[in-house]
Amino acid sequence: MTKTGYTALIDVMLGIAVAMVIAPLLFYLYRVWATRRDKLFSYLDAKSLCLYYRQFYPDQKTDEATVAGVFKKYFSSHYGRRFYVLPVSLLTVLTVTCSCGVARTLQVWQKVDSNGQALPMIIVSALAGGFTWVVSDLIDRVRRRDLTVGDVYNSVFRILIAAPFGWAFAQLMKDTVGVPLAFLLGAFPTSTLFRIARRLAATKLGVSDDPKSGKLELEKLQSIGKTNAERYNDEGISTIVQMAYVDPIDLTIRTNFDFNYVIDCVSQALLWIYFEDKIHTLAIYSLRGAQEACTLIKGLKSSDQTERDEATATLNAIADALSVVPASLQTTLEQVSEDPYTEFLNSIWH
Repeated sequence: MTKTGYTALIDVMLGIAVAMVIAPLLFYLYRVWATRRDKLFSYLDAKSLCLYYRQFYPDQKTDEATVAGVFKKYFSSHYGRRFYVLPVSLLTVLTVTCSCGVARTLQVWQKVDSNGQALPMIIVSALAGGFTWVVSDLIDRVRRRDLTVGDVYNSVFRILIAAPFGWAFAQLMKDTVGVPLAFLLGAFPTSTLFRIARRLAATKLGVSDDPKSGKLELEKLQSIGKTNAERYNDEGISTIVQMAYVDPIDLTIRTNFDFNYVIDCVSQALLWIYFEDKIHTLAIYSLRGAQEACTLIKGLKSSDQTERDEATATLNAIADALSVVPASLQTTLEQVSEDPYTEFLNSIWH
């Protein structure tokens, strides 16, 4: 192949690499993001929005005639697509810059550019590993419809640290494994890299490495596993009480979880405050959260005799299982159902 052919091939391949980083972002912003926004809007009618503002923004004066427009303006000003502009621009510039550097390096290695400067092999390997992880992560997030502004910033950070991490780790190994190690380390998630670095530094310096471990408190709730508990923790929600009284719309947008899922987590948290670990016993009787507690109380006060009898039988069965007096249990459930946060959840329950 001629020098011109090598140059063109290298430029085309690196151009495709850049496109693999940018294309998922553009697809998400122009297709998926709007779908998620419209889906969230569809859950919230005028009544539920009025309750939302009364609960979380009491100073905001709204009525059912104007609240939808007010909320859309609020959403645009706090969570609009424009917040993606800076991180996407940074990622684009960084991707193009690194790709150009790698392209020139490959041309020097192939002796098609005798005047260029080549990057060290370890740096190229580390950057390749970092890009591998970023592309894989972006594609996976777009597939799951889960790409926040913070995730894009994390991609920028991941590429920035790829070279220094790869270089640092490679210096600890033999020359024969330094280059492949730099690539393999680059392909690790950022959290894993820092965990490896922390443990390695602790060993070299003779200090204790005592990262937080064990089961997170949020995992006590039926619908929250380890991964989602960590995601909530990243957004500052580490306890069940925090989950119970969080702004669910804000949390939905920050985590990119489905709105109904966040609502279910909040509902369970509200009931857990009153019953703690006994909530698992209540779930057997279809009492998973505050929303179901509200339904049961409505049944107990229903004008329909059959519905009232069924609710009474359920209440008595739960009281027996908990070894408490039915009247006492009913009082507690009434407190749950009358909580303003429960009222808001009920207004948007689908």
